[in-house]
Amino acid sequence: MNNKLILFLIVAVVVSISGFIISQILFTSNQINQQNGEYLHYRKDYHDGKETKVFLIDSNQYYGVHEQSFNRSGVRGFYSIKKGESCVIINGTIKNDYNKDFYFSITADVYNSKEEKIEPILTINSPRPSFTVAYAKSGSRGFFEIRIKYDEKDIIRYELFIAFEPTEKPPT
Repeated sequence: MNNKLILFLIVAVVVSISGFIISQILFTSNQINQQNGEYLHYRKDYHDGKETKVFLIDSNQYYGVHEQSFNRSGVRGFYSIKKGESCVIINGTIKNDYNKDFYFSITADVYNSKEEKIEPILTINSPRPSFTVAYAKSGSRGFFEIRIKYDEKDIIRYELFIAFEPTEKPPT
């Protein structure tokens, strides 16, 4: 009887440890690196990637659906979004450290588990594909949301940028 009890305890410990290890692997493989607590830059091909005065307080990535249907036309073609289509959502908070109130065009490079870039950004509050628009008064916070039509749930990383010079009027 003691041998059966000892064998049962050994099996229980091994199963518990295995379950813990597997849960940690699954949990960490679904996490992505968040970009927070830094000044955003322009892309390297725009102003040589210069740092801006837009401070990224926080950002988060999750999966959801488009809440309404809309169309966008851009350099690479015409895009149509239907309400309920799956998408990747990245939202966040910025702080405007410029001495004027500005609109900011925020863009992102988003990659899946195959290291493929997922695009284009198609957001209802942006006049064109490839960026979203956030407004912040000088010294104040602003909020942004990026949506990219995408059916999978395998995003591994993203990097946020300022797409264009800040403007006092919304981009068109």
